[in-house]
Amino acid sequence: MKTILIQLDHQCYNVTIGKDVLKQLLTVLDKLKSVLIITDNKVAELYINYLKKYLNEYKLYFFNMDHAEENKNLTYYEMCVKYALENYLDRDLQVIAFGGGAVGDFAGFFASTYKRGVKFINLPTTLLAHDSAVGGKVAVNVAGVKNVIGTFYQPVAVIYHTEFLKSLAFNEIKSGFGEVFKHDLLHDGSILNALLVDKTNLTEIIHDDSLIEEIIYRCIEIKKKYIIHDIEDKLGIRQALNLGHTLAHAIEILYNTTHGEAVAFGICFDLFLSKNVEYEFYYKLFKKFGYFDTIINIDILDCVETMKNDKKNKSGLITFVGLKEFGRPFEIYLTEDEINIKLTEFLNIIKSW
Repeated sequence: MKTILIQLDHQCYNVTIGKDVLKQLLTVLDKLKSVLIITDNKVAELYINYLKKYLNEYKLYFFNMDHAEENKNLTYYEMCVKYALENYLDRDLQVIAFGGGAVGDFAGFFASTYKRGVKFINLPTTLLAHDSAVGGKVAVNVAGVKNVIGTFYQPVAVIYHTEFLKSLAFNEIKSGFGEVFKHDLLHDGSILNALLVDKTNLTEIIHDDSLIEEIIYRCIEIKKKYIIHDIEDKLGIRQALNLGHTLAHAIEILYNTTHGEAVAFGICFDLFLSKNVEYEFYYKLFKKFGYFDTIINIDILDCVETMKNDKKNKSGLITFVGLKEFGRPFEIYLTEDEINIKLTEFLNIIKSW
């Protein structure tokens, strides 16, 4: 078991990572107060009875988002509020986000706004959620734009029970590693270098208890360094965590690609924009790990139109995160015409490989 303390200006919380850490829930929940578990179909089917065994002495309520990413919206938010009101849940409510990143975003947004804020615990069940579960960004999607309505709201605890990861499908594993690779590039490349020694199968890594625990620990430690000095993303420090995300969000919305795989593709494009000679190496490395089988046939105009609503944009320019070398990100601002030219060039190059 590993623990990371996230120390912020007026709040701190622990991220606990390990094979058997669900018992940590009992240290942060009050038995005298109601617990609302927000989850989705897949997680509920696999693990809700398992979770209930740990919480059999608590008064539990459940809200199921069905398919979480599709329903991370205001319609489901209103449904959740109505459910809470119908059950007379008050400001002492304790909300558990039990699922992947979309569930965490939604549950955190609900917790931050219901009766002006209730207790929030993040219980992630995917590798991808190692990124979204930490840092306090919570949001819902509106009008096809990701996370356009949101708040900053920190959990009181993040409990990362790694046994949940072993049921992930391969596309979900790839998605999670997209954010792993992002964090690694924003630091020193040690995770990728370690994997390149003797690992080519991402599923094997998920089933290696000590290795996956160490990877999640390192990634969250890296993210911690960016968020503790820029808690509400106002100083530009956290902007680095959007490496790969500008193009990725457009691809994810338009082509129903998993978040992490779109991020991996976006990272390669950001490296290309940075004139980083390693973009070809990383593109081919990601291909070796099973990425990008269907992602390169994208419509440039559609992508640019979608990117115009990206929340990072400034003064009419679309914002990307560049990276000249490990751990040294910088911002890139482009016009629509410049993106058309650069994205066309990038796609033509990778199609020739």
